[in-house]
Amino acid sequence: MTSSLRPLRIRLVDPTRVGDLLAYLRERGCIAEQVDRVAVDVWPAPLLHERAGDGLCAACGEEVEEALRRLGSPRCHDCRNEAPNAVGAPPGGDARRRCRRALAELEGHLRAWRAADGAAVAVLDD
Repeated sequence: MTSSLRPLRIRLVDPTRVGDLLAYLRERGCIAEQVDRVAVDVWPAPLLHERAGDGLCAACGEEVEEALRRLGSPRCHDCRNEAPNAVGAPPGGDARRRCRRALAELEGHLRAWRAADGAAVAVLDD
């Protein structure tokens, strides 16, 4: 489907519903951006640890930079530099499993959104 570093592209039949989809996905911890009139790029919410998706560093509690959140980092820039392996998954851990789980969760969000509003149809692009 996609890697955790690339966004998933979603195209809608009804361009008036793009704003609703963006709000829905963001409420569920996803990072979503409108790329044109009918398309949205979305990164699934990270599933690295129990605090994933709240945007706060697992080590110090400060805000994690947006670029690092997109990559699924549970730590802010400063904490990553101080202790690269101190918090989160062990090096070489189960990143593929987490990625599959995050994508499955995103697909579930999209199915629920489509079921609640049958007029707007989302199509996934790889």
